[in-house]
Amino acid sequence: MGSKALILTLALAVIMPALSYADSDPCPIANASSRPFTEWLNAQPKNKPIDEKAEKIALREQWKRTLGFDLFYPYFKAKEVESKISEKASVKVFKIKGKPEVKEDSIKYIFRIKF
Repeated sequence: MGSKALILTLALAVIMPALSYADSDPCPIANASSRPFTEWLNAQPKNKPIDEKAEKIALREQWKRTLGFDLFYPYFKAKEVESKISEKASVKVFKIKGKPEVKEDSIKYIFRIKF
């Protein structure tokens, strides 16, 4: 009898939130009951384009507010220093351009040539 009560309790714990969500969430398509199924099926999604740079900045700010300090500061500062060093150490000889590339524990010069 105890295992049946436990199974019933778990089933209700899973089903009840789903039912309350279904009742509270209005249908995203206006007047869905009066529209034909094919029109509902072919409706275009109304998603906004995602600006990844703005999303990364917002996410970084949320982490900063939550933790009280900027968790990603060392990473972004290291990338900034890396790009400045790369610019300063770049070499250009005629049509050949060389730029250092940092990979974990080594720095390699990568040379490119324009044709």
